[in-house]
Amino acid sequence: MIKHFLKIFFASLLLITVILSVTALGYIFLVDKDIVIGKIEFANDEKSETAFYESSTFDYGTYVGKAASNMKRFNILLVGLENQRTDTIIAISYDTESKTADLISLPRDTYLPRNADEDAEFKKINAIYAQEGIEGLTIRVQELLGIPIEKYAVIDYEAVIACVELIGGVEVNVPFHMEYSDPYDDPPLYIDISEGVQLLNGEQSLKFLRYRKGYDNQDLGRIEAQQQFIKSAVKKALGFQLPAVIKEAYSHIETNIRVSDLLNLASDLVGFSTDNINANILPGMETPLEGLSFYIPDEEGIKNLVYSLYGLIK
Repeated sequence: MIKHFLKIFFASLLLITVILSVTALGYIFLVDKDIVIGKIEFANDEKSETAFYESSTFDYGTYVGKAASNMKRFNILLVGLENQRTDTIIAISYDTESKTADLISLPRDTYLPRNADEDAEFKKINAIYAQEGIEGLTIRVQELLGIPIEKYAVIDYEAVIACVELIGGVEVNVPFHMEYSDPYDDPPLYIDISEGVQLLNGEQSLKFLRYRKGYDNQDLGRIEAQQQFIKSAVKKALGFQLPAVIKEAYSHIETNIRVSDLLNLASDLVGFSTDNINANILPGMETPLEGLSFYIPDEEGIKNLVYSLYGLIK
């Protein structure tokens, strides 16, 4: 079974569903109450509507926190697993008033040590999930970015193929001939995708998203390719009847987003355009450290990115 990659196509589906409005699931509940969806942890529905935008672990006394308290911008963490490690991590921030979505892709080699005595491999962000779970990872990303994040979605790998097939494939510009084989993977992995603009089916899409070896900057190159794929997938999926796509997506999602929140935000999807998706990579640089290759976060660059999200001046 393929376990190495967050099926980034789900990020596009969730931009339509969870991220851009967090309402499509609510729509499903309205039109089809017999759907069996993924694992959803329902919180106490007595909380106020504004609580959806908040985080119980974030310090709202900070400069960013004060701005966040006055904005209807919500942030959700999307992750996908390689066994017990997160192969891809995306923080998505959506402004419900301007209908703008910002993707912040965090390289899996991001340096985020929790204990100075840890082995080097455990100082990468992709090692946190195995020890602290999705809640712990969410808090760590919240601390790294300095923005309130409490909602999350953990994505099952199987739906990429099914959802891509459901919308009839996704068109991408493959930057070069992608060739790679790993006979020891389970099942064995063989990638052979020609260069150029083409319509990828489900199997090809998964392989396109997994491929990383041929990029000059490897993981960062793959992130850029994923972001191109997201925009193309979103654009095409928006042209379909969303309930069918969403049904498929949500059968593979674990999330702590309440249904009442989905319903309260039901109008947010209206008027969204893929032109309003801004793709970012966590500011930083690749650096060899402790015998491994790490991606070292740039604190000043992160601050500038966050300030731009919240309309703040340095």
